[in-house]
Formats: sequence, structure tokens, C-alpha cells
Amino acid sequence: MKWSGIVKNGRAARWKPLMPVDRDAMVVLSQQVSTTLSMPACIRAALIPMGLDGAAPFRVALKGGLVIHGLGVELIFRSAPRRSSPFPRDLTTKTTLLASGQALVIEDRSPEARAGEDPAAWVQVRDGDGIQLTDPVYVGRLGRGPCLLDPSFSCMVTAETYISPVGITAPAESDLTLTGEMTFDRGLSLRVILRRREGPLWWGRRPDAVFDFEILEAGHMMHFPAQPVWAGENGGALKSLIFLDGEGEPIGNEHLLKPTIALQ
Repeated sequence: MKWSGIVKNGRAARWKPLMPVDRDAMVVLSQQVSTTLSMPACIRAALIPMGLDGAAPFRVALKGGLVIHGLGVELIFRSAPRRSSPFPRDLTTKTTLLASGQALVIEDRSPEARAGEDPAAWVQVRDGDGIQLTDPVYVGRLGRGPCLLDPSFSCMVTAETYISPVGITAPAESDLTLTGEMTFDRGLSLRVILRRREGPLWWGRRPDAVFDFEILEAGHMMHFPAQPVWAGENGGALKSLIFLDGEGEPIGNEHLLKPTIALQ
């Protein structure tokens, strides 16, 4: 049984019991928040020549990873006012959805190509619709061995998170569980451009070979593992949510939310 004190004219009146909460009359309200944002990323990989002898066609292997900058959320709760103030106050808690630096493994081989004994290579990141996300970047001469690359770029993704109560404590107050996913709407590809290193101004000639590696297909989804979130020692009603980048800085607008528990 809980008790409530009533204050009149600065003096505490008699104490009386609060009415118990009818848990059967409660409705659990799970919520979904979705936003589209520009996600910073980097492809850290190597181009590895296979069978390069200048005569027969050869292949190029791509090995490495797609590194994601990271994503988080800040949940804002409206808590009861302090004794010294009649106004409610906000409590916040930050949670990581996707750790910064997490990598998706890349490993693929190109079709056969002819580009001389010591071709020079450029790379360019594109989305699944062929839109250029970077300029062509020179990465080196394949005749000397693997060429390292790390182009940075930003791509459009859809981030969704689902908020559900863990347990019922009181109307509009609850510990929560958070999960969700991030979807690469257009996909990603890496274009490789090869040129023979011969003659004057060879770097400005038409390419001798061009091929694409598919990094992610359109609609590729990364899931956020479910994790508990607490409103703090004093609890609070869930008010809003803000997405955060890998540095913990806000991305986009504040999303207003409904309480996770409601009385019927």
C-alpha cells in the first residue's frame, strides 16, 4: 500500500492511502519510431590482383569491411517535480544501438579483365542506383601487389527503433526494452577503374577495365539487439526520443512519444 501526504498552507495534513492500481485495466503501448538519416561510413579494404601477367585476363579480389560510424538514441522522461519546485522535470538516458566502428565483412572477386602488366587502379563508392557518393580515388598500382583503400562517405539509411515496457509499475511509468534495425535503402557498390600505365598522360585516358563490387544490396538490414532501459531511480513517463550519431550528438528532430502504459 502506498501513502500520499497532502500539504496545505505549508503544513502537512493527515496521510491517507492511495488507491491501488488495477493492473488488469492497463494497456501496454509498444511504440515504433522511424527516421531517415545520412550515415557516415568507410570502406576499409584491399584490392588484390590474381593472375596478373600482362597477357591472360586476370581477376581482382576485394577483401575488407564496411565500417559504420555508429548510432544511438536519447530517451527523455517527464519525472515528478522536486519538492522545491511545482514544475515537472526531464530525465534523460542515452543508449547505443549500433557501436561505432562496427564492420560488415566484404569479400568478392571481379570478372576477368585485361589492363596490362601494371595497371593503375581508382575506386569510387556508389549507391545501388549508381549515384556517386565519392569522386574517383587513386589507390595505386596493382602490379606492385595489393592496394589499400579507405574512402569515406555518407549514405541514406532508415533507422527504426521499437520501445516496449519490461514490467508495469504504475500508469505511464515503466522500465523499457529497446530494439530495432537500420536499413540501407539503396544499397552500396564499389566501382573499380583500371588503366594501363603507358604513353603520355595515361591517367587521363579512357579506362581499360571497369567493374563493380556489390558491397550491400538494397534493403540490407542491420538489427539492434534488444536491451533494457531504465528511467532512473525516480522513474518517469516516457516523453520523447532523439537519435544520436556515433559521437553521441543529436541527429534530426525530437520525436514525441506516447506513454508506454495507459489505463483503459
